[in-house]
Amino acid sequence: MSEKSFPIEKLSHRLTSQDSSFIYGESRNGPLHVGSFSFFEDEITYPELIRHFESKLHLIPRYRQRLAPVPFNLNHATFEDDPDFKIENHVKLHQLPADTSEAQLIEAGLAIFRKPLDRKRPLWEVHLFNGSKGNRSVIMWSIHHCLVDGVSGMELLNVVMDFRADPPPATESKVEPWSPKPLPGRLRQMIGATLDRAQEQVDSMRRLSQTASNFGSFVKELGSDAGTLAGLAGRMMLPITPTPWNAGLVSQERTLAWLRTSFADLRAIRGAFGGTVNDIVLTMLSEGAARYLRDHGEKPGGPFRIGCPVNVRRDDESGSLGNRVSMMFPELPAEPMDPVVRLKLVAAETQRIKEAGEAQALERLMSNGASVSPAFAAMLAGIATAAMDTAVSLQRILPSWAKPAAPPPAINFIATNVPGSQVPLYLAGHRMVDYIGLLPLGANLGFGVPIVGYNQDLYFTMMAEPNLMPDPDRMKSLVEEVFNELKQAAIAKSVPAAVQPPRVELPKYTGTPPPASIKDSPHAGVAALRAH
Repeated sequence: MSEKSFPIEKLSHRLTSQDSSFIYGESRNGPLHVGSFSFFEDEITYPELIRHFESKLHLIPRYRQRLAPVPFNLNHATFEDDPDFKIENHVKLHQLPADTSEAQLIEAGLAIFRKPLDRKRPLWEVHLFNGSKGNRSVIMWSIHHCLVDGVSGMELLNVVMDFRADPPPATESKVEPWSPKPLPGRLRQMIGATLDRAQEQVDSMRRLSQTASNFGSFVKELGSDAGTLAGLAGRMMLPITPTPWNAGLVSQERTLAWLRTSFADLRAIRGAFGGTVNDIVLTMLSEGAARYLRDHGEKPGGPFRIGCPVNVRRDDESGSLGNRVSMMFPELPAEPMDPVVRLKLVAAETQRIKEAGEAQALERLMSNGASVSPAFAAMLAGIATAAMDTAVSLQRILPSWAKPAAPPPAINFIATNVPGSQVPLYLAGHRMVDYIGLLPLGANLGFGVPIVGYNQDLYFTMMAEPNLMPDPDRMKSLVEEVFNELKQAAIAKSVPAAVQPPRVELPKYTGTPPPASIKDSPHAGVAALRAH
């Protein structure tokens, strides 16, 4: 089997408008890189890890490219070879004290993850942690969201990792020595930016002319999108339930708790009650969140609104990295209820969203973002992120009565479900046994859940800002509680009537009635039988 790669000719030289939004919208307290923790069955040495990544770099040219911003933001930044690239700047070792606990290791990792990546270098890092209990290695991955979304990030992981413990070595003759191209000068950047913007306008006119040839269907689609988006906008203006994790602004601090569930159990639940695996995931999360509010004495003031990224990548866009996502925003009850009842409500809500085509209409709207001036987009985002960082700083020093109030949330949290490899992956011959995702938090979103599939299991990470949610382990326990209730309900429903315990018919008592003291006793039936 040939090695999968990301050939440079398939990768965009310039950031798209959606990719760029993760650069413009980044702040000190809301860095916009994604990542993960990989847990291995034994210890990986640092030289092993370096050799492994060096053997993979020719497959991932983006790993040796950095961003080159365009003067005056005439266009979005480009990816250029980093003339100062060194693998040691991106692959780092952290030797922890012997028998470090998992909680301590994750805390050490999050202390690194919470900081923005250095934009003067390629926007990725890998941190190897050794010294944990059981002599097992843990790797924390960080890569900027402008490079990947969830789907392309998993594609990237499948290239960096191996599907065998002993993969065949790369053929030396096929790997050409890397020689970085010089960084472009300011004049060349400005000319390139201007020409690319002109080409974008030509492409836009070409699409418009193609649309004109089928004007009837265009008007029909436009009208459908307008109605769908108007309905979505109307719902987004309605209030949602207040929560503790939306009640303030997010600082740099991060904490998490994680949960592993079995795909076999999820399929059994789906088989018993219908819906999709994603519906079951939303049921677990929304019911867990409702019980969390109940346990913290919070009264719902509306529904939950959950932001769910939707993959809109076409088959021919596989291997192109970057971002190709839309969103859907299911609204679900914030009061605790029977999980099976909730699952039915979730399935109905997601079906409504699919039938309305909300994610597709929103994706077509976002695709028109290319017409917005990069300079204007960067300026607006810069003002917003600077104001947010200033407000977070004021939160630390002002008394509670004088602290700036967080704006009302548009959504309560993000839940992103990313399919991953369903067979074991290996790095330098070492098997990865668990894999949990990490996502960005920012503004007034102090809680989010990346969900990742790996090796027949589904992993949930309850990621939180500890000032807004100090107990993500409680949220994890409640989500797990809901999962177990659904699992038990599915088992109960699947047990055939033939194997149910038979009902024991007691003989009818026809003798003398028992004394009143016995008759009124809760054990009257037993006493009567004994007397008989």
